[in-house]
Amino acid sequence: MFKAMRCRIKSSLYAVSLLILLTGNTDAALKGRVIRVLDGDTIEVLQVNNERTRIRLNGIDAPEKKQDFGQRSRQFLNDQIALQVVTIHGDETDRYGRVLGTVWLNGRDINAEQIRHGMAWAYRYHGIASNAEYEALEKEARLHKLGLWSGPNPVEPWRWRKINN
Repeated sequence: MFKAMRCRIKSSLYAVSLLILLTGNTDAALKGRVIRVLDGDTIEVLQVNNERTRIRLNGIDAPEKKQDFGQRSRQFLNDQIALQVVTIHGDETDRYGRVLGTVWLNGRDINAEQIRHGMAWAYRYHGIASNAEYEALEKEARLHKLGLWSGPNPVEPWRWRKINN
């Protein structure tokens, strides 16, 4: 009897472990309709429970609104996701209370799309990109002079903020 119970418990644990492995990402996920695009890396979603949540697109840094390409970056993001239902993966918040997350729409990483089209930098911490894929996308956008890279000397948002705040 104990042997049979032990076998069922092991089987159940194995099944749960396999399910976690197969589903991949274990970050918290939330879904919501994009009701506002504040800038090129911040959105607001309305969840099913009518809760408004601000999302900071993780791993990217878009130009500030008053900075060169700031409005274009915001508009590009708006054109992609406004009023769409998106899935956000991430469970951390920043010092402003925004959820740090990767925004997904129809299987596309929207954070990556901002970088791919030259609308944002790959976020760096002490000069090192926090996401190798995003860094590679930034290099491609630079090479092809897309978006903000079409200008002669784009200023990184973190430098622009330091100068202008």
